[in-house]
Amino acid sequence: MAVCLCVNAFAEEAAPAYAGAGDLDFSGLIESTEDETEEQESEKPSRPKRPENLEIDETILIADGIYAGSEDGEMISLGGMNAKQAAEAIFNLYDGIAGDTFTISAGDQTFTTTLYDLGFTFDTSGMVEESVFLGQYGGLIRRYKELTDIRVDKVVFSAKCSLDENKVNAFISNNIEILNTDARDAEITRVNGEFVVAPSVTGWHTDVDATRANIEKAVAGGLSHGMSAEAAVELDVPARTTEALSQIQDRLGSYTTEYASSNEGRKTNIRVGSGNLNGMVVMPGESVSVSTAMKERTPENGYELAGEYLEGETVEAYGGGVCQVATTLYNALLKSEIQIDKRYNHSMLVSYAQPSFDAAISWGTKDLVFTNDTGAPIYIASSCDGATLTFTIYGKEYRSENHKVVYEAVVVERIVSETIYKEDPNMPADYIEKKGSNHDECVSYLQKTVYEDGELVDTVQFKTDYYNASYQTITQGTIPVTTEHATREKTTRKHTEKTTAAPQTETAEAPAETTKAEKTTEASTKKKEQKTTEAPTKEATTEDTKSAEDEVETGE
Repeated sequence: MAVCLCVNAFAEEAAPAYAGAGDLDFSGLIESTEDETEEQESEKPSRPKRPENLEIDETILIADGIYAGSEDGEMISLGGMNAKQAAEAIFNLYDGIAGDTFTISAGDQTFTTTLYDLGFTFDTSGMVEESVFLGQYGGLIRRYKELTDIRVDKVVFSAKCSLDENKVNAFISNNIEILNTDARDAEITRVNGEFVVAPSVTGWHTDVDATRANIEKAVAGGLSHGMSAEAAVELDVPARTTEALSQIQDRLGSYTTEYASSNEGRKTNIRVGSGNLNGMVVMPGESVSVSTAMKERTPENGYELAGEYLEGETVEAYGGGVCQVATTLYNALLKSEIQIDKRYNHSMLVSYAQPSFDAAISWGTKDLVFTNDTGAPIYIASSCDGATLTFTIYGKEYRSENHKVVYEAVVVERIVSETIYKEDPNMPADYIEKKGSNHDECVSYLQKTVYEDGELVDTVQFKTDYYNASYQTITQGTIPVTTEHATREKTTRKHTEKTTAAPQTETAEAPAETTKAEKTTEASTKKKEQKTTEAPTKEATTEDTKSAEDEVETGE
């Protein structure tokens, strides 16, 4: 094993007990210059000077087995050299290394400098003397022992080296830390039917102290040409990368409902609610609360008064109509076969969707929640023109080309609601009052059938839904109306008829599969026909389908 006679304090090696070793300095490699004045800094030489005027007998040659440099880096043999030759060789070794390229890598970027630019200095004083005199003086036995030891285990003399901490910090700050930036997600938009992705940006954060320590460690590990060190940089990869969003190319599913007959308030609510969902990107494994995404239904969020269900009646409330938004999106998600985590049916049947194809939401109580389980990001696109509302789900197609799915509303029981007529003996015969609206009582569930290459491969039954019945009541007065009375009534009031608005009658084009079961059960009998339902599968939700009477469903 070689004996390394180093003046390198990083290695913290004790100096060998050779004569003359007391002339060597074993202080630290990195010398802080924080207390030095600018004048002192400017006066420091940029690099060490070559040795001159060595007063050592040039006839004395250095013994073989003596080296200069770093055992873990580069070293040169001094054997057979005299003092002047050794001094020149030692200087050239360190000067060449210090002036060579020093590379600092950070992520996929590299930065180059030299040790001299980092304030590197070296002191070779004492190295020549030690090299020349080792094994050349003392008693015969001592010299013999030293020369024998040198031949068996070489001796390596190292110079005292140092870096300028301020210059190292300055290089890091001016070249690496200046690149510090926060991560930025990629953004995707749909322009003229094509997707455009704005690139993501990877975050970059440099630890100056840790980077300087890595440089010091590299120098301490052994000097050599073409040295390098790793910068301590933390890369912050954005959640939505350019590569990930670029996968969004395929149309997974789409669904449309109509609302042309809605009043202006309801049309506004459909436009605002669907607009809050338009352009939403959902990453793989991410879940979405549709109610939250549409924002609370308040005037401040752009919502207006419109009809909604409350205790079997239709009332005016902010956000009426957003249930049609949730229903349309729900059907698009079904066609895309995206995981539904939570979904509620309405307390009563709605006109724009078949039984079990609807989705009711109410702030704080009812919600539509889904999770992107496609393995790639999805993009939700909505469009509404005052007459039709469409949701389309885009992503990366994960199903086979010959994959087909059919959804069917299976009606277990349906009782037709009939109008109730009443007479009021205290009102004239031309008095007519209408309250409420007719909604059938219904029990149904959604069934999903999956085909591959035309072959049935799976049948999934969703949870059973229960819809309450409601009845329209028409009250007419019974007091006979005279000609004089009728004439007076016409002049004092235009009409005595009071009408409570019935639900909006938007027509949604339901999947063809939904009509078969309904035709076999609707209006043919009022007898209850009960069917046994299977337990919900993966897609089936676990929420109770019966609505509390005091819950408000925004969007009759």
